[in-house]
Amino acid sequence: MGAHRRRVMCNCAAVDAAVDQAAVWARALELSDALLAADAGAVAALSEPGFWERAGRDELLDLVGNVASARALGVLGRRSLILLTAPGSRHPESTLEQLWARVGDRLLLEDERVFALADRAEVEASGDAERLERLRTKLECQDAAGAYATALVSHDVADATAMWSPGYASGHGELLRSQIPAVLAAELIGSVGPRTLIRLVMDDGEHTIELLWRRHDGRWLIEGARTFTPGVT
Repeated sequence: MGAHRRRVMCNCAAVDAAVDQAAVWARALELSDALLAADAGAVAALSEPGFWERAGRDELLDLVGNVASARALGVLGRRSLILLTAPGSRHPESTLEQLWARVGDRLLLEDERVFALADRAEVEASGDAERLERLRTKLECQDAAGAYATALVSHDVADATAMWSPGYASGHGELLRSQIPAVLAAELIGSVGPRTLIRLVMDDGEHTIELLWRRHDGRWLIEGARTFTPGVT
């Protein structure tokens, strides 16, 4: 929040003050444009060579040529988010989280994480018990995040706060309770393991929150979160 009390639904990550978030945002926009333009060379040039060899080539080239829409959602420190629709790719609808690093005098993509939603009905209908067990955490956290999004957009403070772990509530509850009435729209847009993404429209603009869920007495509760906001160039 800082001295200007910029609205965030949560910002639990410590942001490195030395990071130029405007540069990170500019890089996210470049990557978004390169993916939309199916420019494999530009995508490779934005990637740190080690990452490209380890995972980037496989993950990003699967998208090149399939991206129908790409939108940078926000930045936080060295991280950025891009929302994609890419029919024909491994994940037709997903959000990519990038981690950027200085390599010499260049800011390059060092790592990424893919957030995509699993279809619970399809997984259960498959009858594949092993697959269902493998995706159990993802599906249960998606269910919890969907309920949290509903509570936020309904301004249901009791339901929303019931999904906070004791530690999360004691550390951030006072601020967050005051922000719930400002939520105009909330949408679950992705998940990976026990992490989920909710895109918010609030009275001061758009934010995307990444929530970390942990089990407490048999229930999935929010243990931590960080907020991505659109940058400026």
